[in-house]
Parts: sequence; C-alpha cells; structure tokens
Amino acid sequence: ELIMEEEGFRFNSIKTSRSSLRSNNNYLYQQNFIIKPASATIKSFRKTSFISKKVLLDVNIATRFQFFDPDDTARRQLYLKIDSQFALPKDWLVRGTYGFNITNNFDEIKRVSDSSLPRVRSDIAKYLSMGDSGVDSLLIERRKSISHSFHYRVYAGILESMYSGIGSELLYLPFRSRVGFGLSAMELKQRDFDKGFGHLDYRTFSGFLSIFWASPFHNIDFAIHTGKYLAKDFGATLELRRTFHNGWMIGAWMTKTNVSSDDFGEGSFDKGLFFQIPLSKFTGNNTRSRYSFRMRPIQRDGGQRLEDFSGNIWWMVRSARFDAIDQLRGRLAR
Repeated sequence: ELIMEEEGFRFNSIKTSRSSLRSNNNYLYQQNFIIKPASATIKSFRKTSFISKKVLLDVNIATRFQFFDPDDTARRQLYLKIDSQFALPKDWLVRGTYGFNITNNFDEIKRVSDSSLPRVRSDIAKYLSMGDSGVDSLLIERRKSISHSFHYRVYAGILESMYSGIGSELLYLPFRSRVGFGLSAMELKQRDFDKGFGHLDYRTFSGFLSIFWASPFHNIDFAIHTGKYLAKDFGATLELRRTFHNGWMIGAWMTKTNVSSDDFGEGSFDKGLFFQIPLSKFTGNNTRSRYSFRMRPIQRDGGQRLEDFSGNIWWMVRSARFDAIDQLRGRLAR
C-alpha cells in the first residue's frame, strides 16, 4: 500500500498486489486500486528523521516583471532569490523568501495611483522601487489532513510582499469526487513599501467560499470564489486552468465586485491570465520547481486577493487528487 502525501496533505493511497511489482509497468497500473489514505500512525513513518528538524535552503537567480505601464510596457528586475524552510514537529513549518536586488528599472516608474478605493494593489510601483531588496515572505504554517475528505492549513507572518497577517483555509473534497468546497479567512495588515518589518495603517479582513470542479474535459479545472476582497469590496471570481501532461499550466480569471466601473477605473473589472512552467524541462534535472506568474492588463484595487492563500489547497495538490491519479493510471496502462 503506497501512501501518497502531497504538500503535507493525504488524499489517496494506491494498493497493489506485491507480485505485480515483479511484472512490467503496464500490468502494475492495470492491477492497482486507488483507496482512501491510510492512518498516519505507522511506526516506520514515525521513526524517520526527514520529517522534522531539517533546514532546506535554495538560492536562485530570479526575475520580476511589471507589464503594461503606458510609459514602458515591460519593467523588469533581476534579483537573487533565497528560499528557506525549517520543518518542525507536529506538521509545522517555518518558511521564508528574501530577494536581493541585482538590477532593475523600477525607479523609472512615474505613474501615481489615482484610485478612489483603498490602494491595496495600485501602489505596487512603490513596493517595486523602494523595496527592490527585502523580505518577500516569512511565516509559520501547518498543513494537515483531518480525514480523507477534510484538509486544512493555518498560517501567520509575512505572507507576501504587500501583506502580513494570520489566516486559515479548509478544503472539503470527498473521496473519488470531482467537486470540492473551500473556505478561507485572513486578517491582514498592509506592509511598508521598503518590505522590511514595518507596516502601514491599512487593515482588512478577507474571506472566501469556494467551489471547485475537476472537469473531465482536457484537464480543465474550474473554480468560483465569492467573498470579501482586499479593498473591502464584495463579489465573485471565476477561474479556470488547464494542466498539460508535461506539467505546463495555463489559465484565466475574471472578477466582478460591487465596485462600479467608474470607481474601479481603467479596465472596469479585474481579469488576467495565469501561467505555470515546470523548470525540469529546461534544467534537465528531476525537480518539481516551477515558475508561476500572473499577467493582467492593468493593476487596479478592485477585486484583489492574496492569490496563494485564497482557495489554494486545491491547486497545491492537483497531482495527488483522485481524478489526476486515475487519469495517469489509465494513460500508463495503455
């Protein structure tokens, strides 16, 4: 029985006859069964030392872009990205990211936000220029599966380049189901522009109810998030993403809230594209690292979320969900 764990969550196990392991791979995939995940109280698992008290450090050259400024369509930065994490007992994890600037042209940005809403995102130019080096994240987090259907995460600290806070997320995904339900809630405070440990005066609560559907069509996932956004507006986001067998992912989203088109400003409502590129295709190494970025026509303040903390468990564990494993088994068994 192979117990599958993805990003700290347990969704499924694979059970197969031991004799089939001596056969070819096609036979193995034809004979195995996807079952509910087993209990975590396995002695051999508890005795291993890789679970906790381990420090991981990753240093990379990275890029950051700001698109569609009318004065320059592509502002850019080259920086040294330092990621670290420390695994603690009881499924707790401390992780953080620091960016050290090498070169950028963000100081050439002259546009000033004219938003009539709280400037929850439109002051991004100040973060890019005044905080070209600094702490991007530093938080403590716990990820856990309560059962084979309920999965949660709780976190606190510096969550991203613009916000600190505390929050939690819960995903309900019944076994073998293509439909999941999520709930997320965050109490947030806006960070200072230099990306240090200081904060501005702006505080807000953000929370969402989410519905997810793993469609049987071309690996396309749909999600609807409804709730309260960073600028304290209320509305809904429709999101879809397609995952290819080689690991690439593309998607799009659109958000409409109770902010009028006039108050929202140029663009009328928030929308954009999402891309995820597996780095193993370029490095030749067996790695799960990937480069993800979002592109929108213009950055405004209406309909803004903390993207990595609002209904994100569903996307984190996509490769371990029943629909993904069942499809992989079918492809390999042919």
